[in-house]
Amino acid sequence: MITRKMMASIFVLTVIILILSIEKIKLSWEVRTLHNNYENFRVENENLKDLNLRLVTQFHVENSPASIEKAAKESLLMEKKNPKRITLNEY
Repeated sequence: MITRKMMASIFVLTVIILILSIEKIKLSWEVRTLHNNYENFRVENENLKDLNLRLVTQFHVENSPASIEKAAKESLLMEKKNPKRITLNEY
C-alpha cells in the first residue's frame, strides 16, 4: 500500500521536477536570446569596421598634399590659364 508519507514525497518530487523544468525552459530562452544578441553584435561590428575603413580612406584622401594644394589654388583663384597663341604676320 502507498502510505501518506510516500504520497507526500511523490508530490514534493513532482513539484521539484516541475520547477526545474520551468528553470530549464527559462535558461534555454536566455541562451537563445544571448546567442541572437551575439550574432547581431558581430554583424554590427563588421558594418562598423567597414564604415571605419571608408572614413579613414576618405580622411587620407581629403588630407593628401595634392588635395590640399588643389583646394588652396581654388580658394586663391590660382587657376592655370591656357597659353596665348602668338601668330606672326610675315610679309
